[in-house]
Amino acid sequence: MIAAVVLAAGLSRRMGRDKLLLPLQGKPVFAYTVDRVAAYGFDQRILVTNTPEIAQYGTQMGFTVVPSPDAACGMGHSVAAGTRAIRQDMNGALYLNADQPFLTADIIQTLCETFAHSGQIVVPYREGRPSSPCLFPARFFEQLKDLTGEQGGRTIWRQYSEQVCRVDIEGIAALADLDRPEDYAAYVKKEDA
Repeated sequence: MIAAVVLAAGLSRRMGRDKLLLPLQGKPVFAYTVDRVAAYGFDQRILVTNTPEIAQYGTQMGFTVVPSPDAACGMGHSVAAGTRAIRQDMNGALYLNADQPFLTADIIQTLCETFAHSGQIVVPYREGRPSSPCLFPARFFEQLKDLTGEQGGRTIWRQYSEQVCRVDIEGIAALADLDRPEDYAAYVKKEDA
């Protein structure tokens, strides 16, 4: 039993405006992750957001919507808020950032299957660097509930490196996030080409 926690409460400081509401190929950026999670068939779906449009969309898609009042203080607060909403019968949770619109169902499947076989924290890597989404076993939920500040789950999996299962992902675009105006502009340019 795996929960999905979609993190959509960031302030988009590097973008300078709410990147999750920007249009991309006919729908807002956040909708790609929400739609993919809704289609996958997770046992529980949680959406952490303070944005009314995103909350409304998540509710329509069957998510439990959770606010993150302290999101301005860093991602750790949003991870903690989402974790507190996870049901007790979940064996693990996949934490997804809503600014990764190119994440594929195949990658989600690979991460979930790796967790099912290993029972470990599952961390995807692209070009030798850790990325998201990450999947945590339930034994780490209490620590995730206590996170604060800028760091998310990385704080925990670095402490328990012997319990991390690394998954190398081919094709860097699939894990790309849209953090900066130039990131977004590059994809919009491809769309217009």
